[in-house]
Amino acid sequence: MTLSYRHHILCLAEHPLPSLAEQRDTPFYAYSLPSVQARARAFPRALVAFALKANRYPPLLRALVAEGLGADVVSLGEWRLAQAAGFPPERVVVNGNAKSDALLQEAIAAGVQSINLDAAEEVPRVVAAARAVGKTAALAIRINPGLDVHTHPHLQVAAQGSHFGVPPEQVLAVAQAIAEAPELRLVGIHLHPGSQLLAAADWEAVVAAAREWVTRLRGAGFPVQQVNFGGGLGITYTDAPDPQPEALAEQIHRGLSGLAPLRLAFEPGRWLVARAGVLVVRVVQVKHAWGQWFVAVDGGMNALLRPALYRARHRIWPVRRREPTRPATVVGPNCESTDVLARDVPLPADLAAGDLLAVLDTGAYGASMANAYNARPLPGEMLVGESLPPADF
Repeated sequence: MTLSYRHHILCLAEHPLPSLAEQRDTPFYAYSLPSVQARARAFPRALVAFALKANRYPPLLRALVAEGLGADVVSLGEWRLAQAAGFPPERVVVNGNAKSDALLQEAIAAGVQSINLDAAEEVPRVVAAARAVGKTAALAIRINPGLDVHTHPHLQVAAQGSHFGVPPEQVLAVAQAIAEAPELRLVGIHLHPGSQLLAAADWEAVVAAAREWVTRLRGAGFPVQQVNFGGGLGITYTDAPDPQPEALAEQIHRGLSGLAPLRLAFEPGRWLVARAGVLVVRVVQVKHAWGQWFVAVDGGMNALLRPALYRARHRIWPVRRREPTRPATVVGPNCESTDVLARDVPLPADLAAGDLLAVLDTGAYGASMANAYNARPLPGEMLVGESLPPADF
């Protein structure tokens, strides 16, 4: 674990958060380089394309490039960030249900690993983009198998009625359209079930769907060489252990036995970087009202949108630990009743303005979803690791 107390001071990768707060105005995000490196090395041998939507901080992206990972991009901006960070095009996959013509053309010209086709209607657009740059486009069909996985409804992207992916009744026709276009080449299928999956049973359903569609497409004469399982591997957001990619890989290999040769691809985001990050906020005011304590801090839904958007729960720890504690509601500075970071948080009873708090497990979908609501500045970011010597207590 790269987050721990030393002499009652919370440290990230052995660096005390108060010293980091001297380098950045609050609120700011700090990411542990050792944590990112350890998680990047935990994935089995496959195409591992980091989902840039989870975190787009350039130094962190360069660290993932150094670990040999690829990138999953969903916009022209993310594609150019991936290029600037140094991700090899042959390890980049392009997703999204509304890809711009500019993104398609630049990605095809560069020779990305695959463009994950989201709709039958996208085929002629990819053909036109490939013709425009004089290159063949490698495609994977993003199939929506209609799976009801156990996650927040807003995180389900492969359920019936979802606007993502090709519905089952259109898959064979889409494969045929690809086969008939000389500008296109079918390389495989894409089956992203949704985000924040913790149950093995959910992955069993996804693997079963993959087996079904590899078999059906090959049986119809279409060469399927790769299955991309997207992202989705979740974290607990508690002290409980997270599911591990090795266990998922073993589950997939069992479920797809007999279908070799078949390459695997994954697009992890949250699992790789969420645990590595903390959001550091400063207490502005402590208020007692309605029989409870409210701790107002300088970063709320503008810095971390997940609690307001998904009712997500993040642990919040005091940077300086002390007793006794009392439960408090931590709220942000924005003029919205939903600007609540967490309730019933055990915080020091003498907490006062100027104290620092750390919101845990915020390395994913934190800074990347931050906004300037109420005209507040975006939070800063830093990568903490081997390049910074630990402070001497």
